[in-house]
Amino acid sequence: MDQKPFEVEITFRQTLRYAVQATNRKVAEQQAMQRWKVGDEAYVVGSDCCEVLEITSNPVPCDDRCVKDAHEAYRYLRDRELVIEALDEDAFNPTVHDAVSAEEVAIHVGWKRKENGNPDVPRAARALDRLCNERRVVCFTRSRVRAGEKGEIRLYCTPQHLAMLSSLIMDEELAGTAA
Repeated sequence: MDQKPFEVEITFRQTLRYAVQATNRKVAEQQAMQRWKVGDEAYVVGSDCCEVLEITSNPVPCDDRCVKDAHEAYRYLRDRELVIEALDEDAFNPTVHDAVSAEEVAIHVGWKRKENGNPDVPRAARALDRLCNERRVVCFTRSRVRAGEKGEIRLYCTPQHLAMLSSLIMDEELAGTAA
């Protein structure tokens, strides 16, 4: 029997127990939530993986399909960046100029999972990681900023876009020191 490559996602629910000092239950919950959001494990006194929610496995597609997906993801990224660079007057608007996540690429390119119609994030991440390996796209992580989220998120943009944003920041810093 020939072996094939698969991508397997395991989604589970985890419970963390924090030790906090507080004046009441509500304050204690708020303190624990803040620590959880920033990933502060210094006060974690216990952890349980209590429930597997879902296991999904899919065969890794053939190389031709992966090349096509990478091309489509790159075209989306570059088109998006060119529009931003051409139309936006506020060069430091972080909601517009931020790099994009694999989920955003999957949504905008229209890649959906057959079983539930959700965005096919693994497909987009595979395409973006391929582009990173080819050095056509750069990847970096940043802390999640939405309420109730914790950890980091991987973001992607082209090196050209990153260079343009870096030059804008350098110009702004130079203008600030000259003033």
